[in-house]
Amino acid sequence: MLKKKRAMCFAFRALRAFSLLLICFSPVSPAPCGQPPPDQEQAYLQKITQESSDPVGELWLITNQINLNLQQASKIRNFQNDKPEFNYNFQPVLKFDLSSDWRLVTRPLVPLYDSPLAKGATSVDYAFGLGDINFKALLSPNTKGPGFRWGVGPSSILPTATDSRLGNGKWQLGGALAALYLDDKWVVGMFPEHWWSVAGDPTRQAVSLTRIDYFIWYSPAPTWQVGMSPTATIDWLQKQTDNAVTLPVGLGVTKTVLFGKLPVKFGVEADYAVIRPRRVASDEWAFKFSIIPVIPELF
Repeated sequence: MLKKKRAMCFAFRALRAFSLLLICFSPVSPAPCGQPPPDQEQAYLQKITQESSDPVGELWLITNQINLNLQQASKIRNFQNDKPEFNYNFQPVLKFDLSSDWRLVTRPLVPLYDSPLAKGATSVDYAFGLGDINFKALLSPNTKGPGFRWGVGPSSILPTATDSRLGNGKWQLGGALAALYLDDKWVVGMFPEHWWSVAGDPTRQAVSLTRIDYFIWYSPAPTWQVGMSPTATIDWLQKQTDNAVTLPVGLGVTKTVLFGKLPVKFGVEADYAVIRPRRVASDEWAFKFSIIPVIPELF
């Protein structure tokens, strides 16, 4: 019962935060590039649908993602059984035109967790709070229309976790690279990042971690997408190689609609880790629900 109350409370807080954002960015301002006439609305939304899947694209996005992660039972302890982790990610994507040829895309990521943690051999404790914040800024050609796109820049992780169990306790620096192909039907690419710990709590373990977001989206009909966008990880400091790699695959669907003048993209996806650590706690299933308003450029 306590677990259900925690889950409901977490979901309510996340949805309440999104509702406030939706009110703040509701259609009192014109949508990007102006509101098209009704006969062009579908084409306009299709362009939004495809462009919003580009990590270095030309849109301003307010990404809200609610995740339900189901952990596999560790061979060492079985406290993870039937103990889901809830995670809410707030990630605005802000694009700045540096010139007619180049743009800068900033992508801060602020995570909240309600996570089950071992308390003794069989009991479970929960930690709720802010995780480590990730910030990256990518320089990209100011590309419009179909074709190959790329971006590169620094990435960092700040030890902002409100509970030591929700973060690594380390300042981390590294880099990010985005490479993709986009047209009116397909968006295919990958978005790898790597971090090394450079400072922080000396009692915590060092970090050398690669995270790879890869995505394949196909649009079978205007404003719809079918595909996946899982996240693979490699822990380079893991002593046992069979515990170092997580590789999920998935299936999802998205739909873009207008709320007044505000385009909003909705998405659901389920990912399953076909390769994952076997002797430490890890996520086996991940279920994602995303709500992404597309807002006017503020600068």
